[in-house]
Amino acid sequence: MEKMLAAVFHKSENNGGKIELEEVNIPQITKSDQVLIEVKACGICGTDLKIVEGGHPATDNTILGHEFVGIVKEIGENIQDLKPGDKVVVDPNEKCGYCINCRRGLSNLCEYMVLGTTFGIFQNGGFAKFCVVPRSTIFKLPEKIDLVAASLIEPLSCAVHCHNIANVKESDNVAIIGAGPMGLIIESVIRKHPIKRLISIEIDEWRGQKALELGADFLINPDTTNVQKEIMKVTNNEGADVIIDAVGISKTFEMATNFWAPGARLICFGQDYRAEAKIKPNEIVRYQRQILGSYIGYAEDFLDAIELIANNAIEVDKLITKVIPLEKLISTGFNLMKERKCVKIITTP
Repeated sequence: MEKMLAAVFHKSENNGGKIELEEVNIPQITKSDQVLIEVKACGICGTDLKIVEGGHPATDNTILGHEFVGIVKEIGENIQDLKPGDKVVVDPNEKCGYCINCRRGLSNLCEYMVLGTTFGIFQNGGFAKFCVVPRSTIFKLPEKIDLVAASLIEPLSCAVHCHNIANVKESDNVAIIGAGPMGLIIESVIRKHPIKRLISIEIDEWRGQKALELGADFLINPDTTNVQKEIMKVTNNEGADVIIDAVGISKTFEMATNFWAPGARLICFGQDYRAEAKIKPNEIVRYQRQILGSYIGYAEDFLDAIELIANNAIEVDKLITKVIPLEKLISTGFNLMKERKCVKIITTP
């Protein structure tokens, strides 16, 4: 059987594990609804680092990489609307379509997903030359689209979903806590919308400067500046109407509740299952504020993300820091991620 290079996760006895670049068998279609994809680009996500460090679960001996695009190589016998050569992007979070959440329009909360269905985490993913996925996870891409740029579609769909949850308006002051890769991608989406002010809150100088480069009007370092006072100053004592916590720890959540305006929407986007925070319910009731969660996205968010990339509406060159061969995933890609001097690193098999 033919072999391919792949980045395989191996669990440790205690927690986390390591990724090894190995020669593995090229996968084969075994079901009539499956598609063999030749991977052309796959982004490195912070989740990949968390898996290694023990901060996110993953299946032992699984090929990682969940932000991937490619071209159709082979199709199952029941597939009528795809052909070899088509450009495609994969929604790595496979949904069942029949649980109560799916049928109520909350497919991103599919009950089946909690059993572990995500490609690149619980099933083999895109850090390899080929991957087999069901037709239901695939979105066909416009022929004109650049596939390296298209590797941003999966994280971009999450940012689109967050933007929609926030219900951003033209008169809003928007604050984003955290200018990591997802915070910056969310900023890129929000910047497509005419708003009053966009404020980035970030402790890292490199990331903060990147936020300004992508269109933030103000940058606040919470390690050196009183965030509440500074936001009230730059908003003429209005406060922030939309706050997106792209970090998700106790400190950032409680920080957000110090400068939210009457009627504000606080969007919890970053995740840390260990986080706990205090809140005063009357501060929500009296000023009619909202706390909302934003988790991955819907199929329609993928469609919107595809159009943003296909129509060059997002500054891809400012979001993709480096493109590397899969062989350098660990030696270069992961090291750059750990140094926090990058937005997105894209691998190509």
